[in-house]
Amino acid sequence: MKKLALLMMMAVISLGTMAQTKEGDSSFGLTIGGGFDSINHFTIGIDYRYNFTDEIRFTPSITHFVKNDHLSAWAIDLNAQYVFPITDEFSFYPLAGFDLSFWRTSAAGWSKTFNRFGGNIGLGGEFYATKEISLGFEVKYLILKDFSQPMIGMRVGYRF
Repeated sequence: MKKLALLMMMAVISLGTMAQTKEGDSSFGLTIGGGFDSINHFTIGIDYRYNFTDEIRFTPSITHFVKNDHLSAWAIDLNAQYVFPITDEFSFYPLAGFDLSFWRTSAAGWSKTFNRFGGNIGLGGEFYATKEISLGFEVKYLILKDFSQPMIGMRVGYRF
């Protein structure tokens, strides 16, 4: 009897959720944000999202950490997101993935480059303004030797 009640509850709950993301959907987005280590960096980037299933999508991205206090970087990320639809217009997702960063410090004619491999973990939310346009906000922690930091970002995406 308990199993039947649980099955019925799950069926009722699933009727109320509509997936904004569907298997095979893609989107391209522009992001701006910041990294908050001892040197606050403004970031700008692009990403691509592909839904392998209705809930699971992969997000490769390229982000530039604008030079501040003689330090700048390029980061290539590959994150996985699990999308939880809340309403027809809003969903949230946890994320986890890998980061490959190329950091450069330069001053007075000298420079040094640091390449780092690390990871990302975080949460994001997405508002579907129209069928094609989405707006998002993301908070993640970048885990890298010497350069670990919390990051926030805002995204405008085009779905196709």
